Amino acid sequence: MHPGTHTFAETLRHPGSPPPPPRLGLWASFLGPFALEALRGTGLDWLGLDLQHGALEPADVPGLLRVADACALPVLVRLPSHDAALLARVLDAGPAGVIVPAVESAEQAAALVRAARLPPHGRRSTGLTRAALTRGERTPPEPLLLPMVETADGLRNADAIAATTGIDGLFVGPYDLALSLGSTAADAPEVVTAVREALTAAHRNGRAGGLFAGSTALTRQLPPVALLAADTDAAALRTGVRRTLDAFRAPAGPD
Repeated sequence: MHPGTHTFAETLRHPGSPPPPPRLGLWASFLGPFALEALRGTGLDWLGLDLQHGALEPADVPGLLRVADACALPVLVRLPSHDAALLARVLDAGPAGVIVPAVESAEQAAALVRAARLPPHGRRSTGLTRAALTRGERTPPEPLLLPMVETADGLRNADAIAATTGIDGLFVGPYDLALSLGSTAADAPEVVTAVREALTAAHRNGRAGGLFAGSTALTRQLPPVALLAADTDAAALRTGVRRTLDAFRAPAGPD
């Protein structure tokens, strides 16, 4: 881990009182190295690399992490599955942590802990990883492990998942959670209530709460969270281009 990344992870585990404001992140599904470098100085607190949906592949992670390190930008990688071998390979690249989709039970959470943690807390092996080669981290700091609550079963077991030793927080996916609950709107009242329940379970167990937001319509109805994915790379690009074109197409004002 980059030193700033280590601080990011430890602050999430031990936020202090009062807790700091939410760390605002960008959720990336196709972002490349040059575009990532252009984000330097924007004020982003973290970057999410989405390997589940979009164009990014596991092979893209080490190169993007090199650029993120140069920008002192912590990276969380959303995995496409619970595959233990892939989880270990991604962690070998040295991100701040991983977000794991659709965790629905304490048993699944415990299996992820075994795959992500080094002995004696898990079964992950260590070796000549990118972090060891480039940062001198033969035994790297413990990465963040954030299960996603995004199904009705995950919501039902949120307390048990959050209570699992080795878990650092719960990251809520409101859009998939809405679908699982029979709704199509992430800001529908019943979905807002469900998201609040999941975040409360995290806080009740001393864990960080995270949320994929995409807009303020949902976040304005919720208590503050530790991690907030505020936008996606695709949406930010589309919004920026549209705003620029609208400005040039607007009628000229008086001289």
